[in-house]
Amino acid sequence: MKPEDRPIGYWLRELDQRIEGAFGAALDRQGLRRRHWQLLNGLGPEDPLWEGQGECRQDLVQRGWMRQDGALTDDGERARAAIAADVAAVRRRVAEGVPAEDYLTTVRTLARMAENLSA
Repeated sequence: MKPEDRPIGYWLRELDQRIEGAFGAALDRQGLRRRHWQLLNGLGPEDPLWEGQGECRQDLVQRGWMRQDGALTDDGERARAAIAADVAAVRRRVAEGVPAEDYLTTVRTLARMAENLSA
């Protein structure tokens, strides 16, 4: 079967699983989950998701990366920068070989399809 013979839903699920796997592997090397990364990368007390992240927050506090108020320590800033490099590498891998114009078209197309189904 040619790739274009499969419906878009197949490719969305396949890509989502592979992206999750790649990000999961990058974070797992640090003993982290995606929620840790979100907290390190700016999810703070003003965000509605903050309250549900107690376990991850406490883990980051115990590592010395975050204070109880959500502010990153110097060690946390260094960890965030290192993990950001790993995340950026995964993002580059995802888009490797895809011209920037095609990537933007894909993102815009997917956003439009989502809008079409939001009503």
